[in-house]
Formats: sequence, structure tokens, C-alpha cells
Amino acid sequence: MRKIALLGALLLLAACATQQPPAPVQPAGPIPAKDRYAFTKIDQQSCPTEAKSFLEWVERYEAFAYKNGQPKELIADAFEQVKENPDITVKQSKQPEFVTPVWTYLAKAVSEDRVARGQQQYMLNRAVVDQAARQYGVDSGTLMGIWGIETDFGRNFGDVNVFEALSNLGYGAKRTDFACKELAAALTIANRDKIPVSKMVGSWAGAMGHSQFLPSNYIELGVDADRSGAPDLWTSMPDVFASTANHLTKAGGGWIAGVPWGMEVKLPAGFPYQEAELDLEQPIAHWRQLGVKTVGGMSLPEYPGGTSIIVLTGYKGPAFLITKNFKAILRYNNSTSYALSVAYLGQRILGGQGVQAAWPTAEPPLNLAEREELQTRLAAQGFDVGKVDGVLGLKTRKAARLFQAKVGLPQDGYANKALLEALRRQPSV
Repeated sequence: MRKIALLGALLLLAACATQQPPAPVQPAGPIPAKDRYAFTKIDQQSCPTEAKSFLEWVERYEAFAYKNGQPKELIADAFEQVKENPDITVKQSKQPEFVTPVWTYLAKAVSEDRVARGQQQYMLNRAVVDQAARQYGVDSGTLMGIWGIETDFGRNFGDVNVFEALSNLGYGAKRTDFACKELAAALTIANRDKIPVSKMVGSWAGAMGHSQFLPSNYIELGVDADRSGAPDLWTSMPDVFASTANHLTKAGGGWIAGVPWGMEVKLPAGFPYQEAELDLEQPIAHWRQLGVKTVGGMSLPEYPGGTSIIVLTGYKGPAFLITKNFKAILRYNNSTSYALSVAYLGQRILGGQGVQAAWPTAEPPLNLAEREELQTRLAAQGFDVGKVDGVLGLKTRKAARLFQAKVGLPQDGYANKALLEALRRQPSV
């Protein structure tokens, strides 16, 4: 027994003698940094239209931009902090000027507080505003109106980096052509004008500065009025107002000097509402012959060129006679609610009056499902509404007029509950 115990002890000692102490833990090395220039190894000949993820879309766009000659250091800086932002896609589909009743939009956009702020800001900036207005032949009120509607006189530029906003529009909202064009312009601005990419902050739609220029508009229409070397729409008020005025004079049909945006008018009984549309123009003499008067009952003033009548809420609401200058405002944002708000905010700031006739607020507006149903039913009746998307634009209004003519309703093109109910009563074609 002692021999066995002794043998066991000897074996244990031998095992302890051969067992090596554990090796010391080596400190972990630094985590390899992300390759800032990985996109340079990707062969991307065109703007990306498909990607499995947001980050892949961004990397493919970086590669495309590099192929088109943008410096790799600039590309890496511009997109380094970009992240996916689903809110941008949601906002893109719910722009208030296209889905909010015009009276609600106008009440907020041209509130008494905003008018008072605008009058104060006009006093502070009058010299530079009026200088830009004289130089470009535009109206000072319209310059103030755009400034107020776009950023509340510089109080709200937006808080989204332009590269992030546009990348999300390209990937999440599938607005590839728009995003690629504007991203290329944004990179050009940063490279050409030495604007830090961190400064290029604006709205969810990629618009920048006091007057919210898209990058392509900045390149095409931005003005270096203070001769600092490049347009500065963030801090130079001479550049801001000169650029805004330049936009009004050059975009679309341009601005006619000395002519207002239009005015509110009173339509006679029996007015042919099928003639009340943005794309239908007549000389002032035509409207006079039909009996159209100013809202105060006076004869219409003489305006050059073609003019239009618009009724944004049908025959029960206010009517407006508009000139080509109203359409120049539409080139800034193609929404009649937006353009009317710009016009009236500027008019109020300069001491003019607001809308006089009552809006038909007792009629509840259509919700999104009802607007889409209305478009679907108009299409089922054989009328062209374009895309069924709930946006009641020109095609939908024209389709509505054709249906109204068919069933004997006033042809004002206004999409309301009454029109939807009339469509629901119709048998399918």
C-alpha cells in the first residue's frame, strides 16, 4: 500500500514539474480603422438605382462620384457621418403644401406673428432688400415673402446635413435622378467654393441657407453680391436677396418688372369655371368682358401678357387673378398654396391686405384615402388623373372638370366630399 501511495505521489510531482505556467495575456492591438477610401476600389459607372442597404447605396454613390472626378478626400469627408434617416422618406410623402387645406396652410404661413416679424426684419434689412429688388426688377415684398416662408426670416434653416438628406432621398424615397444631380452639385460647391461640408446643413429636402436653395440652384443662380469670392446663403444678406431675385428672374418664364403677382377678384354669376386654371391664360380684356372685377368691385387694372384665374377651393371660395410673376414664384416651389402664401406674406409685410373672401372651411377636406379613392374613381370613369397618389394636381383637376361637366356640376375642378359622393353614385364604365 505504501508503495502504491509513494508511486502516486511521484507521478503527481512529475505532472506538476512538466506543467507550464499559463502564458501572459497579450494586450489587444488597435482595431483596424475603416478604410475611408474603400469606394475607390468599386467600379460604379452610373448613379446607383438599387442597393441592399442604405450604406451600400452611399458607397456606390461615392464610387460613382469618384469616377466622375470628385476628389476622394472630399467624398470621404462629405459622407463620413451620413446615416440612414427614415423620417426623410416620410416627410417627402407628406409635404404640407400638397396635403394641407389651403386655408390652414395660409393661416400658419401668414400668421400675425410672422407678419410682424417680417415687418421688423424688413426695417432692419430694407436697404439690401430694396437694392436687390431694383437691380433685378422684382418686388421687395416677394423677396421678403420667400424669406419668411422658407426659413421664417432665418430662424429655421433646417438641421439635416445636405449629403445625408439627399442620400436618403436617393435610397429611401427612390428619387435617384434628383438625388444624384443634387449630390453632384453639393460636392461641386464644397470643392469649388471651399464651403466646409459640415456647414452645408439645411432642410430634409436638401435645400440650404436663408432662402433654401437646392445645390443645383446654388450653382446656377447663386450670386456673390458682396464679392467675397463665392455666394454665401448662410450669412451674407446681400448674397441671399440677390440670389433669390436672380432665381425669380431666370427660372421658368422669368419675372416681369413692375407687375404684381396678381390680386383677389370677384367672379360674376355664371362665370365659366372651366376657364379657371393655371395653364389657361387670357389677356385682361377677356376677364373684363366676362365681368370679373377686383375684390372691391372696381375694373381690373391693365397687366401685360397672359393672366389666369385660379379658384383653389372651388366656386364657393376666393378667386385670384394671377400674372406670370405668380408662376415665377411657383418655380421656387410648385405648389399654389406655397406661392399664394409667399404673395400674401410679402403683401402684408408691405402694408397690404390679406384674403378678403371667406374660405369654405365648413367643408371637411378629403383625407389621403379619400383623395386616392377620388382619383381611382375618376380613372375608372375614363379620365386621366396621372398617378394615383393622393396629390390633387393639374391632371386630377382637369379630370374632375370633365366629370363635373358630364353630371352637370360647376366645373371648378375642386375635389371635395360632394365630388367624391357624386363619383360613388356613378356606375363603373
